Amino acid sequence: MSSTRRKIYVLASLSGQGKTTTAMLLEKYFRSQGLKVACLQPIKGQWDVGLYLKNNCYHYNIPVEAAKSIASFEKWLPVGYDIYTMEISFAYGSPISASHISVFQNVNEVISYEVKDNWKNYILGKYGPLPFWDDFHSRNVQRIITKTPQVLENPCVDNTFKLHNSEQLVFDSVEPKMALPKSDRTAIAVGAFPAEFWDIFPNLKWYAYDYPSFLQRYKQENYDIAIIGACTNDNMRFSCKPKEPVVFCYQAPVYMSTVQRYCHDLPIKTNVHTIFSKIKTEPVGSRLGMKDCLYASLNNKFWVLQEYLGLDLISVQDNIIICNGWVLPQYLIQEGYLEVI
Repeated sequence: MSSTRRKIYVLASLSGQGKTTTAMLLEKYFRSQGLKVACLQPIKGQWDVGLYLKNNCYHYNIPVEAAKSIASFEKWLPVGYDIYTMEISFAYGSPISASHISVFQNVNEVISYEVKDNWKNYILGKYGPLPFWDDFHSRNVQRIITKTPQVLENPCVDNTFKLHNSEQLVFDSVEPKMALPKSDRTAIAVGAFPAEFWDIFPNLKWYAYDYPSFLQRYKQENYDIAIIGACTNDNMRFSCKPKEPVVFCYQAPVYMSTVQRYCHDLPIKTNVHTIFSKIKTEPVGSRLGMKDCLYASLNNKFWVLQEYLGLDLISVQDNIIICNGWVLPQYLIQEGYLEVI
C-alpha cells in the first residue's frame, strides 16, 4: 500500500443490527493504537451524527454523488486520517445504499446474534423483496455478529459491548482527496448539524441539544457563525434574529412556522435499478424519482434528501440561510453562502 493510501472498513446491514455501535468500537480500537480514525456515513441527516459527536469521533457525511465511482468517492474522503470506517444501511434494498456498496470490493456484514441463522428470511419477512441482495453478496463479505452471549471465533460484539477478532475484518484501500478549508472565525452550534463545520471552524462551540444555553449565547451575537441544527421538535420557535452574524439553519420551523415535512413513507414508484443506474451514469442533479415517489425528494441540484415541502433547497432571510435537508458546508461554500476566511 502506497504512503497516500489508507484502509477503509465498510460496515453494512439493516437498522437495528448494531452498525453504529460496531463502528464506534472499531474507532475506539484503532484510536487506542494511536491511529486517527474518520467515521463516515452516507448522508442520514440528523440521525446518528449527535452520537458520534458526543463520543468525540470525527464524523463525515458522504453524499449520493460520491457513489458514482471510487474516484468520485475519494474526492469526498477527508485527508489526514489513518483509518476510515463507513456505515451503510439497508444495503440490500435501497438504490442509494447499493450504489455506495458497489464502490467497494470488501464489506463487513453486521448481523445480530438472534437472527444470524435465518438472516435472509428475516429480512424478506420484514421488508419484502431484496433487489440488491445478489449484488451485495457478489463481493467479499465478512460477517460481524453483534449482541452475542459469548465470544465467537469470528468477528463479534458481545453483550458487554466489546469487539472481538477485529483483525479478521476485511477492508479496501483508498486514496483520500478532500481537504476542507480552515477558519479561525468564532462559531457556535446546537442540535444535529453536518460535522464538517467543526473541521472548518476548529474553535466551534457545540451546545449539544441544550437549546436554552445556546439561545443565551445566540442573543449576545459575540460570534461570527451560528448553526441551528436539526431536531425532532418542529414546534420550537426562535423569536430573535441576530443582526450581524451569519446563521445556517437546518431546523426550518424555528423561523418558518408554516412549513410541512415531506412524508418519507411514500411508496417506491420508481424502479430502483433505474435510480441506481442514474446515480452511476447521469449528471448530479438529474431527476431520480417520479412524482409522489419516496425518492422524489432527492430531485434537486445536489441529490440531497429534502425535509420540507414547497421550500427551496437553500433559502435566504437576510443573514439567515435555511437549509432544506442536510446541505453540506462544502455545497454552501461552492454556492457562495459560506465564506471561509
